Amino acid sequence: MKQQTMQPLRCLIVDDESAAHKTIKFYISKIPGLEFSEGCMNAVKALEAISARDFDIIFLDVDMPYISGLEFLGIAGKISASVILTTAHARFAIDGFDHNVADFLLKPISMERFLKAVHKVRMLRAAKSRTESQDPAQSLNCDPLHPFQVLLKNGGPDQILPHPRQAPVFEEKMMLIRVDKIILPVEYQNLYMIKGCGNYVYMYTKGKKHLVRTSLALLLERLPGIFIKTHKSYIVNGQLVETLNGNEVVMNGGMHKAKISRYLRSEVLKKLGPLYG
Repeated sequence: MKQQTMQPLRCLIVDDESAAHKTIKFYISKIPGLEFSEGCMNAVKALEAISARDFDIIFLDVDMPYISGLEFLGIAGKISASVILTTAHARFAIDGFDHNVADFLLKPISMERFLKAVHKVRMLRAAKSRTESQDPAQSLNCDPLHPFQVLLKNGGPDQILPHPRQAPVFEEKMMLIRVDKIILPVEYQNLYMIKGCGNYVYMYTKGKKHLVRTSLALLLERLPGIFIKTHKSYIVNGQLVETLNGNEVVMNGGMHKAKISRYLRSEVLKKLGPLYG
């Protein structure tokens, strides 16, 4: 019996900068299972390309003349290919999720971040394939997983995640959050603690408190290692902890306090270091 071989994922690059084409084509050539199929310097050519050929991944620049990447998605309608936005402006990232894009890459694009985006696309496509292979009656109730909607099957209410447009977007030194209709950057170094509140969380930064529709489970998975879960309802920035007072973590001169669960206490002390042991 012959072993079935997987077809490479066909990639379309849409960008008005030749340097971006060169970088992405190089990364594609270094990752097994990817195949460069075509490159377009503007959205008009890209519309012609997707009407004539099938692609699996589209690397789409946001800021292009005449027709932007987001306008291209609006004109193109439903696209079978997975779309990865590429942009030099992080503020465009959340708007892209209105069009159910798989991920976004902030320029200049590193190989590591590119690989993560491709891996995310593969996971999404695999999840969608499994959903489509289910019984049709079940499939009606199962939407393909979005990268910010990874739910634990046996999870509690805290793991009910929001619509992708509301979910935080994580970068190396900060995350972008949506508060009402405003997109705000939150630098990790200024984020003291996070408190869960049902399907929302409160994020405490220097002098401010933001209510964000997301889950502690998602945040703990995506935040840097400096953040520590101290209680089922609290995550703290270990670098901003000032002292421990009984079953509480104290920060910002006592302005912020987080509970410590007795089940997590030993792990919290271990992560904070010997000064707190």
